Amino acid sequence: MKTPSTHPQSHFIRKTVREGYAKIARKTSTGGCGGGGVSCCGSAPQAADKLAAELGYTVEELAALPEGANMGLSCGNPAALAALKPGETVLDLGSGGGFDVFIAGRKVEATGCAIGVDMTPEMLGKARANIAHYLKETGLDNVEFRLGEIEHLPVADQSVDAIISNCVINLSPDKAQVWREIARVLKPGGRVAVSDMALLKPLPPEVLKIVEALIGCVAGAVLVSETERYAREAGLTEIVLQSKPVYIDAMSHFKDPLYQKIAESLPAGAKTSDYITSLEVRARKPVSAVGYSAAVDELVAVGAAIAANCEPCLKHHYHQAQQLGVSKADIAHAAKTGAAVKDSPHQAILRLADRLTGAGLGKAADVSDPCCGSKTCG
Repeated sequence: MKTPSTHPQSHFIRKTVREGYAKIARKTSTGGCGGGGVSCCGSAPQAADKLAAELGYTVEELAALPEGANMGLSCGNPAALAALKPGETVLDLGSGGGFDVFIAGRKVEATGCAIGVDMTPEMLGKARANIAHYLKETGLDNVEFRLGEIEHLPVADQSVDAIISNCVINLSPDKAQVWREIARVLKPGGRVAVSDMALLKPLPPEVLKIVEALIGCVAGAVLVSETERYAREAGLTEIVLQSKPVYIDAMSHFKDPLYQKIAESLPAGAKTSDYITSLEVRARKPVSAVGYSAAVDELVAVGAAIAANCEPCLKHHYHQAQQLGVSKADIAHAAKTGAAVKDSPHQAILRLADRLTGAGLGKAADVSDPCCGSKTCG
């Protein structure tokens, strides 16, 4: 059984996205695939600044950026959402030319660190080339860029205070895995602030056939409700989603070629904003250990199904665990743990629970379960 991240279609999507964004990175002087105006798949510098200003970036933030860092690929302002503080470590998923990383670096100051991850070597080269300018202008040596896929982040467990991402997660063929990675690398109490494309309702098939839609962050977008489910199943809490129509309005106002094609493919009387929105997603990793991921929940349930001798339960939670990408080896370990619990003397388990938790379960069992707790049974 192929998981979403290993399916041939996933490789095709990554290849298409990587090639598209490599092309954008190389065409800085001509304004990307959108020509000289504003375009969701790359814009000329002046037009890119115009779009960024519409999205809430300040004149000061844009003026301080290294040349070429802003390519007009944003659909929101996640760094502002993250409310970054001095000394924090912030991670940008799909950092491109370093636009949000360089802004974030100033916010976290000398004691903090801003890390960008991107899977396109051309984008990474562009971002790294701008580090020298950033260092000269700010005196800060606190940014770095790493090559990698956002489904498999080259970042240690529980090492990041905040995660930002700007119009990137929708491009992933395995969004659930991206959210699991977000939860993995966040410190307990850490937060995520994402600006992304999302669907208010499914796109017509005609729109999905438009090749540019994939590179333009539209064809890969999922419903708002799915985005919330991915974040919740990854174990994140305090999830807040807010639709921001300003991006769609801006693309329509600037006569973006892709959005014009989309509008032409919609049913009569329908507007692009009826289907597509820019979505702000904010969430937090629980400080308490009770913030289990959905995968851990299913493994616990597998063990419990064995201990309870519940065949339908085992089948259900086995398939749920597989859908979440849990390996058969991990499921087998959970099953063995459940079997060990099932084979243990009933009173021994309860007394152990008493010693560990002080729950008083052993005494209750002496009264309510004399068979399993008495030598006179059978």
